[in-house]
Amino acid sequence: MTRTRSATRERLLDASRVVLAREGIQGASVEHICEQAGYTRGAFYSNFSSKDDLLLAVFRRERDAMIARLQKAGDLSGLDDLGVAEAMAVIVDRFAVLQPADRDWYLAHAEFELRGVRDDAVGREFNEAWTLVKRQVETMIEQVLAAMGLRLTIEVAHAATVLVATYDAAVREALIERRGLDLSLLRDTVPRLMLSVAEPVIGPVVPTEASG
Repeated sequence: MTRTRSATRERLLDASRVVLAREGIQGASVEHICEQAGYTRGAFYSNFSSKDDLLLAVFRRERDAMIARLQKAGDLSGLDDLGVAEAMAVIVDRFAVLQPADRDWYLAHAEFELRGVRDDAVGREFNEAWTLVKRQVETMIEQVLAAMGLRLTIEVAHAATVLVATYDAAVREALIERRGLDLSLLRDTVPRLMLSVAEPVIGPVVPTEASG
């Protein structure tokens, strides 16, 4: 019974992802989500108390998957013999494979961003999760550079903002132009930008807040 309920819940989450992308948060009614999933309203309300409850569940699932992909892509094992630019390129390649351009999630994510700006209950959770993801990116940047004996000459938060914004723009352009991600931008240009604001470490490294 528990397995069946879990499968129903996952199917509703998958359906809501599709409907969110197609109709936006305002247009994504419980009826449309149930229709997409092939379930009744009774099945919906046996798993979620409201549409916002479902939206939060969708977002949490995607948030956890995103963080797991970042951690997997940023694994430094096997990169010891590479230069900084090459190591960064490998990490980018890993993440591009793990997190390809996904039209449905890009559109749904944009809806959550709007809720974040409005700062309602769903938006506040998005904002908290965004902070968590950005800190993961900050930590990854610092760890990669530190492993190569380098450190940033700018705020790591600024570097993370540039990196995340560049990836977001690359995904948007790929979706608009109906092509794959511009890997030359992500694996060649971005590492060079990071290296342009890095310097060799001289003396002991003092851990920053982001690197814990």
